[in-house]
Amino acid sequence: MLKTAKKLNLSFVPPKLSKNLKMQLPTWFHLGAPPKTYNKSKDKCLQTNHETNTIKDLLTTSKRIHTNTTSPKHSPRKNCACQACKTDRNNGCLNPHKCAASANMILNKLNQKLNPLAKSNTDDLTLTHHRKEKTTKPSQQ
Repeated sequence: MLKTAKKLNLSFVPPKLSKNLKMQLPTWFHLGAPPKTYNKSKDKCLQTNHETNTIKDLLTTSKRIHTNTTSPKHSPRKNCACQACKTDRNNGCLNPHKCAASANMILNKLNQKLNPLAKSNTDDLTLTHHRKEKTTKPSQQ
C-alpha cells in the first residue's frame, strides 16, 4: 500500500482527526514523527516487552510518569515498586521507568496535528451546539 502511494505521489493529510483516531495510529513509523525520533536500541524494549503498537499503548506506558495515583507511587528508579513497573519487569523489561520516559519523549516529538495530547486547533468548520440544533430541526414553511 505504501509503495503504491509513493508511486502515485499520494500523501495522507487529513484536515482534522478525532482524538480516538489519533490514539489508533501506529506507534512505529508514525506520520507525525520527525526524523530521528526513534532510537532502535532504546525502543526495542517498548516494541517487544511493552507491546506498544498504537499511540494509545504509548500513552498507557508513559502515564505512570504523570500520575501518582497508584499505591505505591511510581519513582524514577530502575527498581520502582509501583504495580505498573512490577508488571513490566515480569514481562522482561529491565528498566520500566526508562521505557516510560522514552515513550513520553516519542509522544512529545509528534506533530501537533497528529498528537492526541496536543490541543486541537479550531478550524471554524465544526458546527456549534446551536447550529447543530438548527440543522436538525425541520424547516417550517
